[in-house]
Amino acid sequence: MSKFVKTLIAMSICCCFLLCGACKTADLGKDSENDKDSVDHGEYSRYTQLVIDGGGQNISYNTTQSLKYDKYTNPYPYNTLERLAEEWNKANASVYGYYFTVAKTSINMDRETMVPMLQNGNAPEIIYYLGTTAAEDQNKGWFYDLKGEMEKPNKYSKQGESGSVKWKDLYTSEEYGSFFTPNGQLFTVLLEKNPIGILYNKTILDAAGVTKTPETFKEFMEAQDKISAYSQTVGRGDKNDDSKYICPFFSYYPWYNSYLESSLFAEDLEYFDVINVNGRIDSEEYVRAFMTKDPDGNRTYSLDNEKYEELYRLIKLECKYYPERYQSYYAEQQFVSGNLAMIEVTGGSIRSFINQVDGDFEIGVFPYPMLATQPDGEDQNEYYTKYNKSDYIVRRGLSGYSTGWAITNSAMKKDSAKSDDKCVAACVDMLMYLSCFENNDKLVNDRGFAIPLSGNTTYEHFVALAKQYETDCKNEKAVAWACATAGDNMNKDFYDAVYLFRNTALDKNGNITKADLKTLLNSFTAAANTLYTQNKWDRTKWPAYGYSNKTGK
Repeated sequence: MSKFVKTLIAMSICCCFLLCGACKTADLGKDSENDKDSVDHGEYSRYTQLVIDGGGQNISYNTTQSLKYDKYTNPYPYNTLERLAEEWNKANASVYGYYFTVAKTSINMDRETMVPMLQNGNAPEIIYYLGTTAAEDQNKGWFYDLKGEMEKPNKYSKQGESGSVKWKDLYTSEEYGSFFTPNGQLFTVLLEKNPIGILYNKTILDAAGVTKTPETFKEFMEAQDKISAYSQTVGRGDKNDDSKYICPFFSYYPWYNSYLESSLFAEDLEYFDVINVNGRIDSEEYVRAFMTKDPDGNRTYSLDNEKYEELYRLIKLECKYYPERYQSYYAEQQFVSGNLAMIEVTGGSIRSFINQVDGDFEIGVFPYPMLATQPDGEDQNEYYTKYNKSDYIVRRGLSGYSTGWAITNSAMKKDSAKSDDKCVAACVDMLMYLSCFENNDKLVNDRGFAIPLSGNTTYEHFVALAKQYETDCKNEKAVAWACATAGDNMNKDFYDAVYLFRNTALDKNGNITKADLKTLLNSFTAAANTLYTQNKWDRTKWPAYGYSNKTGK
């Protein structure tokens, strides 16, 4: 992890701790430099205040401290969530007896801050909760189960529009299935689609002779080879000096690794995704596959198998031109300075990076390159893989839906105090209001870091990614980008172990072996046992080895 990323995390945590004392007393708009954009909630004093923590996966939806634009200090002033909350208040506060304010800062999934608040029942009533720890949290009573609500119409969706018959119709059926916890609960309403891909310096690629954006892993690596050769010819090939090195590629996020993992295991999905059939391997399904043995006594799934050797071989290739001190590499700074040719990005970083470049060089974005197997008659090449010879592809362009908001036990506690209370109902209504296409387009496009549920993005560099995702979704053999990523679907301890092991793999000479993977396997074993015990899963109800969700046997 680069120093830049570490700094961002540290800053986020600092902001999160500020929320503990402030989120319940948010005086919204107080610090705004435009009085007309401030909201006076005095008119709602006879009603009870509820708080929305507008945190998100890409960036917070909370109102910025200043609404004055400045390219460098405040490039993305924002208060649309606050505006929409105010519209809802005017129409609905008298109906429910509650009004909403928006927190100035966000917990934003900081577990050290969030968990004590949930345990004490004093978290914001609506909070950002992505669900990566849903398996751990599902039986704790912290969040309201929205499953039944999703079967009802979203009253704010226009007639004939997605969501007007059933709220859940705002999402594709497969993606919707991935929102559930292992025990079948639904905690989050997802509010955006997250663009992912590779941001590139077109000026460098052109000079290096890369004439087309890579579509396969082989083409991606060949582009890196050309850029590396070009850097040598122009005297900028010193991997020990970041300012004088043209780095071909850097993984700002580790999500392409998740894409590669899913690509390797896509053909196995039908044998693992058999408990909660939703197009991905959930935590219970990972544990079941790990604890189930084949007729020869081998684990059905294990991290010391040959596909994981292949995964880390590909990761090492992907990162073959990293700078020597890659863990202290300021990737963002190097890209905007013209020293980094390609970088992995999400919606938020695309906007941020392009804003900082300020026209110094031409920029483009392309979707993740797909794995390719060696065609018949073509010479052996290390950039091909021998796995996934099926027709399965992993969707590109978007990581699916992101930024989930959940209703917390703070709202449920208010309802339990009075039999006629409407706090949860008010929160549900607010989430319906924010997710209908008309309002959601404003919410997401005004922020500018993601794609709204409708797909109607207003940002040019998201368009190609959105179109790629739409195209891939039409393929019957296309699967979700993170359908088979163990790190994302177990607990946090294992998630951390995966990315620590990745760095170990990069630092190690030679290929990763089964012996090396034993370390990672130990972490997975501990995570599997913990989840199995915590959730009291009944293994007698698990489908037997060899069961296919397609054949039913």
